[in-house]
Amino acid sequence: MTTQQGSGPEALARDILYGLAEGRFVPGQRLAEPDLIARYGVGRSTVREALGRLASDGLVEIVPHRGATIRLLTRRGAADVLRVAAALLALAARQAAEAVAAGTSAADLVQAATEYAAADESGRQRARARYYRALAALAGNREVMRLLPSIQVPLVRAQMRDHAAASAASHAALVAAVAAGDCDGAEAAARLHLDHLLAVLPGLPDTLFARD
Repeated sequence: MTTQQGSGPEALARDILYGLAEGRFVPGQRLAEPDLIARYGVGRSTVREALGRLASDGLVEIVPHRGATIRLLTRRGAADVLRVAAALLALAARQAAEAVAAGTSAADLVQAATEYAAADESGRQRARARYYRALAALAGNREVMRLLPSIQVPLVRAQMRDHAAASAASHAALVAAVAAGDCDGAEAAARLHLDHLLAVLPGLPDTLFARD
């Protein structure tokens, strides 16, 4: 999949992110400007701005005279990302459950979670993004909505692609707790959701990670 001719830097950056989740791009891969220009049919300025956005989100490293490369996290860096993401997700889940307990509908979150569970590989990252946006919107926390996309969980998932699958049960438990207005249950389910990645991290081969 590529963006349409004339697409802007935001769309290009988003498609590279989706491509990372779908396996079209991989951690450690060099993102050569001429290749991206040819692939997406956009200008050099669009490519450079898109890469700059990805760099500001910590997903890409840009080295002068060498170009852009998708980051390869160290093992410790991956663990740090997961711990930060778990804390932020737990906050969002608790606040979303509080909103439901106060009378707000969880219908949009339930719908987004259903679509995420049914998504195939090519649409999973898009469905995942909608799911997390719905959770953050229900929580009513603008800082969560701003910060959650900037955490490098897609890098961790891409590096661990063949070694750890997301737990559908943990998603279901989180959504069920939020929909029931169960604040403690929602927070616990949110933390559990990323625990499976943290649990397998120490046993993965060194070749998956950058050196500390």
